[in-house]
Amino acid sequence: MKKLAEILKNAPVISAKGDLQRPVSGIAIDSRKITANNCFVAIAGYKQDGIEYLREAVKQGANAVVTQHAPMAEYEDITASGQVAWVQVRDDRLALSRLAAAFYDNLTAGMYTVGVTGTNGKTTVMSLIAAIFNRVEKTASIGTLGMSCAGLLKKSGLTTPEINDIFEFLSGICQPDCRGLVMEASSVALQLQRLADIDFSQAIFTTFSGDHLDFHKTMADYFEAKMLLFKKLRPGGTALINIDDPVAPRVRERLKHENKYVTYGFSDQADVRPVNYKLSLDGIEAEVRTPQGNIGIESSLIGKVNLSNILAAVGSAVIKGISPGEIAAGLKDFKAVKGRFDFAYKGDFAVLIDYAHTDQALEALLVSLKEVVEKRVIVVFGAGGSRDKTKRPRMGEAASKHADFVVVTSDNPRAEDPAAIIAGIVPGFVYGFKNFIVEIDREKAIGRALEMARPGDLVVIAGKGHEDYQIFKDRTIHFDDFEVVRELVKK
Repeated sequence: MKKLAEILKNAPVISAKGDLQRPVSGIAIDSRKITANNCFVAIAGYKQDGIEYLREAVKQGANAVVTQHAPMAEYEDITASGQVAWVQVRDDRLALSRLAAAFYDNLTAGMYTVGVTGTNGKTTVMSLIAAIFNRVEKTASIGTLGMSCAGLLKKSGLTTPEINDIFEFLSGICQPDCRGLVMEASSVALQLQRLADIDFSQAIFTTFSGDHLDFHKTMADYFEAKMLLFKKLRPGGTALINIDDPVAPRVRERLKHENKYVTYGFSDQADVRPVNYKLSLDGIEAEVRTPQGNIGIESSLIGKVNLSNILAAVGSAVIKGISPGEIAAGLKDFKAVKGRFDFAYKGDFAVLIDYAHTDQALEALLVSLKEVVEKRVIVVFGAGGSRDKTKRPRMGEAASKHADFVVVTSDNPRAEDPAAIIAGIVPGFVYGFKNFIVEIDREKAIGRALEMARPGDLVVIAGKGHEDYQIFKDRTIHFDDFEVVRELVKK
């Protein structure tokens, strides 16, 4: 335990009421997760204000509350009794980060840390890097699939979890000999200061395209949120940039006076690039040029987009100083991340599942597959409801340009009418494109795609990847694309 005053020392405190010498056993922002002597940080969110759950938090055992609100009359009975210390702060999210860092002794300061940001590719790049790093030292990984260390996985539900959850995880099963951390840094998390107290040895920029505009509002705001990661590089830290992405010059311009950077990609100007490569449905073979010499690689991953992800991982490992032999071995042993270019079935035809849920990701996926598929590519996809609507017609355009047949269906409709979401996708089809059908029910849509598949064809099911649920307005159901494919194939 630590004293409340001790963990508040760097927080943006305005005023405090109550005994600050009381012991604190942990930090939580969810009143349901409070245990005895926890400090409850009441976040004023976009939809709900955490202070509304103060009484529930106190019942659970909270002995302090940190909030942007001054002491409120409706909770005077709690504060007057001395049961709870009330701390008012200027910025509740920054305060959460400061408290977590102080409570857990800034444990990431002694770790080699890598942050991966970008619209697409974060999960695969992060996973590849973690696999290579773990060959030389114990390294934790945090991202869309959860928080992982030493073979143990804890699901989080967020691409980048809340900072108190990150520190709690790292201080638990990862200790005492964890030396590295590789994590996805989402634009939302960066904007909400979830990473305010983690500095990075490396910051990696993968790709940039339209997404999350329901949160960021403009592409300029979205870009600026991504760039926040690079402001968190430690002195002597290195940025790694995908030179093939159209925004790469903007990123490099920002960094040229501030940080050292290395580039990767297919361009002849890239510091890490393939000298030659071979792509097939069986995987990738390539010779990669790096500042430390050429590295021959073999991987079971598929397609040019994954070769790009591999280049990022190679660049990261070279920056860290890992030997070519360890890099090659790590890549050869690596298996596909669930739901990323991941086969659900291989027979006369094949079925591949991928998380692609933006126009850029869908286009990169389909272009990569068209290069290695013998016959037709049939794609099943939709778009998430209550999220960025501007990408829907662009996704339709990408599918109609690069697939032989398209089945438009539901993703996670959330609060929207699935038919209305589909109505936003279809107008994006290139003029005259008729090789498509609409089937709102996702299971039936997958079934129809499988029925039309012929020997040599590839069915691609995009959008949900690893997810095992589907969210509707009034319910969330179990739904796993892999399970659906396997059951339908049996029939």
